Amino acid sequence: MNKKSEKSEKDFNKFLNNLPIGIFELIYSYSTKIGTFSYINESAKKIFLKCATKEELETDFDFMKILVDPDLVSDDIQIFDRIQEKGMLILNNKQFLLTSKKGKQFLVDTNIRAKMKDDIITVTGTLQESPNVIADETKKSTQELSEIQKEMSTFHDFFETFNALIMIVNEEGRILFISPNTDDRLLYKPRAEIIGKKFHEIFPKGQADFFLSHCLEAIEKNDIVTIEYHLPIENMVRWFQSQVIPVQVTNSESRKVVAIIRDITELKIKSIKE
Repeated sequence: MNKKSEKSEKDFNKFLNNLPIGIFELIYSYSTKIGTFSYINESAKKIFLKCATKEELETDFDFMKILVDPDLVSDDIQIFDRIQEKGMLILNNKQFLLTSKKGKQFLVDTNIRAKMKDDIITVTGTLQESPNVIADETKKSTQELSEIQKEMSTFHDFFETFNALIMIVNEEGRILFISPNTDDRLLYKPRAEIIGKKFHEIFPKGQADFFLSHCLEAIEKNDIVTIEYHLPIENMVRWFQSQVIPVQVTNSESRKVVAIIRDITELKIKSIKE
């Protein structure tokens, strides 16, 4: 390498290391849940070394242990399941709650791109510490739920005249809002047992996976997804049609969808009779 090339490489490395945003790569085994980190610049190195030793990061490392909340770990494993299904995945403005070697918690904002070949997932992306300091993921969910409920309360009269159930669901599958124009007896479970809960806390796994996958499809394609499904309610099978509409969000808010749900049981019964 000539002196000019050496100088160009040094200048480029200096540029990377002066960036306030960390750049990293993770090589991860889907079957063992073990991976190795490469930090491309000093900002990424500084963040990762808050959570683990240099030796841990440069060898086989169970990085799930630096995630704080068990629910969050479950969600992030689902992310890797989605990569396994599709072969690749792009996530923008995804937040992770981490724990440092000293036991302190902090948020990072990330943008990641993941590809899978055989059992190996390669993740490249950027990350930086978030200025939003929260105690835990549960607090974040509670705040998000409270904000949605407050915002939607101003539309009470509208919902009373709307002939459909409206739900707001975030990308974790957590139900943040259920419109007040539907009686509890027409819901799968009483309203109080649904609001604030994730699909997997409400429905059997297969049904929960079905609902979450369509919410994520709407978010990732940024397009409306229409589905039909049936549920056992009050000892009978009822059919529903749902339009899942992605919601534009800003900054590091969790991505959301609005689901407009109509009971089409009578139409289904009529078509069967005909």
